[in-house]
Amino acid sequence: MTHPSSLLTPTNLIAATANILEGGGYQSIRKGFPEWSTISTRLFEDAYNVVGVAVFTTCSDLLLSWADLQGSLVDVISRQVGRTENKAWDGYLVLLTAGIAPSGDLDIEAIRRDTKWLRKLVATGEDLNDASDVERLLRPLLPLRTEQGSISQDSALDLLPDLLAESGIGRDTTRVIVKSFIEQKPLMEALHRSRGSQ
Repeated sequence: MTHPSSLLTPTNLIAATANILEGGGYQSIRKGFPEWSTISTRLFEDAYNVVGVAVFTTCSDLLLSWADLQGSLVDVISRQVGRTENKAWDGYLVLLTAGIAPSGDLDIEAIRRDTKWLRKLVATGEDLNDASDVERLLRPLLPLRTEQGSISQDSALDLLPDLLAESGIGRDTTRVIVKSFIEQKPLMEALHRSRGSQ
């Protein structure tokens, strides 16, 4: 069964996933991996992760195919990393469908919790209403973003004297410590010097 109000077709889901991962610094890998370069599968990598993405029309298709896809992705990673080498990548399998999971079905949750070979990120029609839901699912794979207008280190340090003054710590004392911290000088020495000069 599919989500009746969803505009997320398998094509839209694969495109949204590719855009989000590539925007997060991943490269799409197509050459040499035909099983991961189909209409419903893609392979991506960055310096730390290999991500296989598979999109399904229905939830039952996802449930029937995920184990084979996991084996295929493990094989891809194994071919690239020799047995004597240290682990070079983390592997992720992203499974998406606009289809609705059967009520009370625990199979999807079991896939999410299964980390035996790869970590799995799974979303069904209940989780996906638009492309922002795809980005939310992929957030663990993406670099941290700072929001515009967030407090910078400088402005946070500028706020510290006033914040600590509310707890009874003098503004001048805090300013001396912050100045020494920024200049990477011994904090206690600067504090003692400032007290001796008062």
